Amino acid sequence: MMTHDGLAIIEQDIKKMIEAHLERAGILYRIYSRIKSKNSIHEKITRKGYFTNGKLVQDVIGLRIMTYFGEDVELLVRYFSSFFDLEYLQYDEPEVNQFNPVRINLLCRLKQEQQELFNQYTPRLTHLHTYMDATFEIQIRTMFSEGWHEIDHFMRYKCKEEWKDLENESRLLNGIYATLDTTDQTMIRLFDEMAYQHYQNRNWVAMLRNRFRLKFDPEPLSPAIHSLFNQNKELAKSFLKLDRNEAVHALLKSNISMPITFSNWIYFCNYLYVRDEYIHEQMPLTLLSRLEASFTEKRLYQVVYKTAK
Repeated sequence: MMTHDGLAIIEQDIKKMIEAHLERAGILYRIYSRIKSKNSIHEKITRKGYFTNGKLVQDVIGLRIMTYFGEDVELLVRYFSSFFDLEYLQYDEPEVNQFNPVRINLLCRLKQEQQELFNQYTPRLTHLHTYMDATFEIQIRTMFSEGWHEIDHFMRYKCKEEWKDLENESRLLNGIYATLDTTDQTMIRLFDEMAYQHYQNRNWVAMLRNRFRLKFDPEPLSPAIHSLFNQNKELAKSFLKLDRNEAVHALLKSNISMPITFSNWIYFCNYLYVRDEYIHEQMPLTLLSRLEASFTEKRLYQVVYKTAK
């Protein structure tokens, strides 16, 4: 009898681990996971010639992360490439003169205890278990590109012969992807422009929301910080000009867990980058101790505070 029970434990373990990191950093995303069926495994082994070439199916367990914004794709590739035991990374570079889809796949090796479960349960899944590798695949895409990739996978990738000699039609399908990619980039520019407009209007919460594009808790900005920004617009501009991805990556790489409120984000970014003395003094001691434990001891940053004027 075919069973997915053991593999489902591994699949959910990996999924929950990824979700925990993305939630901790406040990244906007959707995630799906699956285990290949017996028929799908057999079809791939046959189609790829694994019976004779000695290669193994490496995506029996697969996960797909869809980010709301294109900027988070590179961010997550960078982070998970170092977090997991990376076996292989496929990160296509876009070509200047051609419309080609960009594939972003991470192939990672299971942890030791997961490998033991994998070796225990795959023989129960299918007699083809000797053609299956103890790895899992993570695909990272944007929400816009997800639908296109699904259509491309089933309507072109799995029936390539039907597209033979149809170069113009294939280029048109790729052109749709190029349009979606442009839309991803345009959205980021749109929200950055909105963040600047909110900065001009002293709407600090909206400035932070549109500039950093995170899943902020609804708790309002600290009155003390709000008043400080009203008095010192240049200080507020310092946060507007921060490298958004570097700040989010710093949070991901740390072991810090904090509610992603507007105030906490200001405290976090101030500690690492802006270094205003007044904001530093307003920071809750519990958060300060976590930041010092995560960053100061590792000497990643030398914090020298200045007085806000």
